[in-house]
Amino acid sequence: MSKRLIVVLALALVVGLTFTAYAEVQNVKVSGDINILGVLRNNFDLGNPPRTSTGTPDALTRTKENDKSRFLATQTRVRIDADLTDNVIATVRLINERNWTSETVSSTDIDLDLAYVTLKEFLYSPLTLTLGRQEIRFGNQLIIGNNGTYTAGAVNGLPSDLSERNSFDALRATLNYDPLIVDLVYAKANNANVDNSDDTDLFGINAAYDINKKVNVQAYIWDRKDKSVGAIVNSKKDNVYTLGGLLTIKPIEDLKMSLEGAWQFGNARVNAGSETKRKAYALQAMADYTFTKVKFTPAIGGSYTYLSGNGKYAGWNQMYYNQNLGNIAYAILPFSNMNVINLKGSIKPMEDVTLSALYGYYTLAHKATTLTSGKFDSNGNTYLTAAALTNKKNLGQEIDVTALYDYTEDVQLGLTLGAFIPGNTFHDSRVANQAVASMKVTF
Repeated sequence: MSKRLIVVLALALVVGLTFTAYAEVQNVKVSGDINILGVLRNNFDLGNPPRTSTGTPDALTRTKENDKSRFLATQTRVRIDADLTDNVIATVRLINERNWTSETVSSTDIDLDLAYVTLKEFLYSPLTLTLGRQEIRFGNQLIIGNNGTYTAGAVNGLPSDLSERNSFDALRATLNYDPLIVDLVYAKANNANVDNSDDTDLFGINAAYDINKKVNVQAYIWDRKDKSVGAIVNSKKDNVYTLGGLLTIKPIEDLKMSLEGAWQFGNARVNAGSETKRKAYALQAMADYTFTKVKFTPAIGGSYTYLSGNGKYAGWNQMYYNQNLGNIAYAILPFSNMNVINLKGSIKPMEDVTLSALYGYYTLAHKATTLTSGKFDSNGNTYLTAAALTNKKNLGQEIDVTALYDYTEDVQLGLTLGAFIPGNTFHDSRVANQAVASMKVTF
């Protein structure tokens, strides 16, 4: 009898706790996606081995993975949004990304991608606080959009340019004085060592104002403090101030245009104990038009991007950009010291099918002797490692073609083909090409 009583009391306790937990949650939404990739890549190092300015082979070693890569990968995300009260929302998203050849206990672990709390009308009705690991994106994401650009290598055999990890550990305060919205942000962008003062911190203010329904202006200032070599004696801080503005207009129906300019200043660390001044610029103009009333819904667009290079002062710091100006160029070229012209177009020959194409033309903004990419292959090696350059500015051209098929409302099949044709900036270079097939299921 006593055993039965204990069991009954235990069940009552469990039920009571369960109902108590549910009583504190008004609504729970579960969502996510599974993306399966098949990737073929060739010559992403543009030459194996590269050549020096004298024409002799470079002594730098190259992995076979840089030259030729074939792999399957899966990206899985599960997100939970819980409305606790009318003004309190908790969000958690878990992620796993892995190359199928990277089958280990650690590679199949589930990692934390998002974990933040949203407090609406906090102490003051226009104020919203967002605290924890979150995505931060502003404007066209020329400056702020993806923390993954500083990932120090591949994750579970997946090249870093394909990763969907882009969140920040951050505190964000949003003041909504419609039509003015002001965001104040502090983020811990990188923490090299818990016990040392060697972090990378990001502070910023972004103000957006709707002049009317067709015109929006934004102004921002960001301060990135990189103390990653703080443990080295006499080392200097790498401090980047980025000040800029963005104008977005919709002068007529279906046409969207934007113009953004930014200036960087501060100190650039050359090595431990030495530094130089920053004085860099970025300029970007975009225009997109969709023929919504025309059969097949064609769309066209174009953009120009200028990122200053190394001259007397340090060149443009890529900050935390999230812009793809060409699928292959995004992987192999650094987001600095470039002029980029992009032309794109798309069409829907069938209701469930979208065909699109992108052309990119890339040149150096300032002549350079070496070039290092900021992305990593499946082995964690950069695609270009201090590649020797000629005295020319033509980096190359890229063509990407993509087909998307909405198999159902929840399943999308895709195929992207691309080729990057190197210019005369590179010695004895070869064409880089890739094919990426995908199937994405959203729930």
